[in-house]
Amino acid sequence: MSEAAFERAIPRGNWALSCAMAFLVTAIVAGLWEVRVRAMGYPPSVNETSDLWASVRNRLEKPGVEAVVVGSSRAQFDLDLRTYAEFFGTSEPIQLAMPGTNPMQLLESVVAAESFRGTVILGVTPALWFVPEGMPVDQARQAVGRFQNWSPSQRASFWLGVPLQERLAYWNPEDLSLDALIARLPLANRPAAEANQPPLLPPFFAVVDRLRQARMWEQCVFGSPLAQEIQRRWVPLFTPPPPPPGVSPEEFREMFGEFVEGNLQRLKGNVDALRARGCRVVFVRFPSTGRLREMERKFSPRAGFYDRMLAVTGAPGIHFEDHPELSAFDCPEWSHLTAEDAVRFSVALMPLLAEVLDEEPAGTH
Repeated sequence: MSEAAFERAIPRGNWALSCAMAFLVTAIVAGLWEVRVRAMGYPPSVNETSDLWASVRNRLEKPGVEAVVVGSSRAQFDLDLRTYAEFFGTSEPIQLAMPGTNPMQLLESVVAAESFRGTVILGVTPALWFVPEGMPVDQARQAVGRFQNWSPSQRASFWLGVPLQERLAYWNPEDLSLDALIARLPLANRPAAEANQPPLLPPFFAVVDRLRQARMWEQCVFGSPLAQEIQRRWVPLFTPPPPPPGVSPEEFREMFGEFVEGNLQRLKGNVDALRARGCRVVFVRFPSTGRLREMERKFSPRAGFYDRMLAVTGAPGIHFEDHPELSAFDCPEWSHLTAEDAVRFSVALMPLLAEVLDEEPAGTH
């Protein structure tokens, strides 16, 4: 058979015009969608991803870093980086807190940065520091793994995407991706499948910049439908899981107690390693309010978690309930401060932080 039999005729046409028309249609559709989501109140926001965490973690390898923040979302929302920098006369801290995670692996990544000798602020959401497995552990592992194995193509994709995310409100995977929009369709689960559904994560309510400073979205105000929806979702997320099949409640409590003790020793090892090379370490318990605070008192009481973290590690701490200037703040959805209150909280926190750090001089351990 001749080669001519395999030849494929290329249709004639004005390819430059076709490309221009395709680009124009795409731009019009994207522009209309952008106008639509802006009208809905959505702002541009950098996506909270492992790539973003890795990009900020990379700064810890450079000289001149004086402070780093580790924890979960409360430390990311409630500690205003600019307020810290202005009060202490330093650069802004490296923000490595990550929403919904057990921060232990994030802390160990800081320990691995052997050249770092600055201050480490450990945000405490007690329940999350002592989650043994599941999404809170997996997300932290994924972020650290991305930093350790960040490929050139992943870096390039991230740095090309950030300028678009900072300018386009529709670039929002939490609420506006196809999967997110489909999930919001009012379709009930089958009764037999209802019990096996994982708890729903909160919808979009945080605006994030490339330094990973999170600000509460303006639509999440006190009493708003968004704040009330997030409150509903916190309840199952902060409720401890039942014992696994075949394990009695007593056995489950014993297993968890053993994990807590091991986790405290793991935390002590990390804090000791940081202090031994001259870092100053301080724990900060950021505010929670309403029903969520009641649940925390029941399921992760202060004496068994926060107080023990300080006692075992020997590091100082600041608990919001111990200081009137910190305990007067309220959270619209029970767990995070508004953007304005986060700045005010940070202003009130800085003198207390300075006092604690003065008692924890660098290089003495």
